[in-house]
Amino acid sequence: MEVLLDIQKATKGDKQAFCRVIENIERKLYIIARSRLSNVEDIKDALQDTIMYAYINIKQLKEIEKFNAWITKILINSCNKIYKQNKKNIFSYNEFEENKFKYENDFIELENNLSFFNIIDFLDIQEKTLITMYYLEEYTTKEISEILDINESTLRSKLSSIRNKIKIHLEKENK
Repeated sequence: MEVLLDIQKATKGDKQAFCRVIENIERKLYIIARSRLSNVEDIKDALQDTIMYAYINIKQLKEIEKFNAWITKILINSCNKIYKQNKKNIFSYNEFEENKFKYENDFIELENNLSFFNIIDFLDIQEKTLITMYYLEEYTTKEISEILDINESTLRSKLSSIRNKIKIHLEKENK
């Protein structure tokens, strides 16, 4: 409830409220950006672009309850823009290992999720994003469908397909 109040204050120009809101969701944003980009500097750029865009445009947010969906969509667009500019390999486990200490606050949580990231390494960018949003960030299928503009039943079908793909991949690796 406090978060919604801070979002409402932020839409009216309260800078401290905006900062509190961002601090509250920064980890979620980082993990989503991490599922789409491999380079730490690119992730930082995407986060910075997202926060700046959100700060400049938050007064245009009509429904404060949809703030998380709104900012996540901004982040995904920012990641896509950076990815297209750089045409880098997505989700390189080695790059993450080399740079993981730059984000000490996230280290423990990310270390706990490292096996998850390693497991989904073979998936394409959309599949990684869907699985990360659903399992790590615990977005509902309804929220994900709104953020990514995908039909909810199509999304459930994709998630099921991705789970099967992961299962088959793990079975092959364990043989």
